[in-house]
Amino acid sequence: MKIKENSLKAVANAINTKKKGTLMRQSAIAKLFIVTLLVAVFVAGCDNLFESNEPQSSNSVETQKFMKVAENSSSVNSFTPNYNEEQAMALAGSLGKDVYPIKIGQKMNLIEKNLTLEKDSTTATGTLTQKFEGRLIIQGSFKQPTIGIRQTVDTTIEKTFTSVITRIIQYKKVGNSGNDEFDWKVDAVSLPYGGTEGENIQIVRIILTSQDGTELVIDDPNAYLFKVGREKIEDDDEEDDDNHGFENGFGSHGHAWKNLLTWYKKNQTVKLTVEVLSTTQDPDFLSVTYGAALNGNTKSKEKFDFVSSQQEGSIYRKVYERKWRTNYHAARMHAVINAFPRTVVYDIDTAVEVKTWGIPYRVK
Repeated sequence: MKIKENSLKAVANAINTKKKGTLMRQSAIAKLFIVTLLVAVFVAGCDNLFESNEPQSSNSVETQKFMKVAENSSSVNSFTPNYNEEQAMALAGSLGKDVYPIKIGQKMNLIEKNLTLEKDSTTATGTLTQKFEGRLIIQGSFKQPTIGIRQTVDTTIEKTFTSVITRIIQYKKVGNSGNDEFDWKVDAVSLPYGGTEGENIQIVRIILTSQDGTELVIDDPNAYLFKVGREKIEDDDEEDDDNHGFENGFGSHGHAWKNLLTWYKKNQTVKLTVEVLSTTQDPDFLSVTYGAALNGNTKSKEKFDFVSSQQEGSIYRKVYERKWRTNYHAARMHAVINAFPRTVVYDIDTAVEVKTWGIPYRVK
């Protein structure tokens, strides 16, 4: 009987132990569920905080999607083909009398990009910065050219540099699928501007004068934003009431870029005036590259002519001008101005300093 009683006690103890284990597992599962619920509530709360216009890191998934929207915009991308001048080394116009560069160009490689984003339920504003690694290529001669004889290249100099280009991008919400890449589109873009570090030269103002004498003055690239309108056939733009068809022009919409005052007729002469502040009395080196489509071909490059200089303390305010002719076909284009201190181009030992502005324009 004793053995039987001991067996019954053992069985009872085993049952109690099993019950305790079950209760402990159930308690652990309950705790895990509570923790998971709290995490979900916290994440939802973070989403609500984001809607309060706090700047968002470029490493976030949502900002990466807005970066993708910008990268798919031809209005944003039109700057780059004219910024990379590898196929536009030749210059129109005399380069100078003292030293003798013959061909000058820069090869630009995008190495880093960052988008800082602020958004609400229907609009968003991003500051896009693009970091480029560049090679300034100078082909020239140390020999003074003889009048009437074409100058030949006997030396090539390469200088490496890094520049940062900044622009403002405005987005608007056009859908509610839950995917930002499809629900948002680029609505307006500012002029690109930037360059290298250094205070020896600064672009302070540009003036575009059309053939009929109409002037457009721009002294703040960030303040000049133009609406891109319809960039693709499927785009919906309720404000785009003057364009209902797409023209040829490297596949672009010939009448897009609404509110863009820099539009000109085909094969029209346009005068571009650039005002700079410089630390040296000698003329600087300014050029404009234009006419390239998104494939980077068919671009032209010209050197600005020096017009005047006025000393203001230790600084010189200088004016440069250049005329160019627009394309023979309707298209959206981008002109890029590069301003170098003179010694960067004419002295093999001077490091690269350059300031850059981009000017979108359309031909119709």
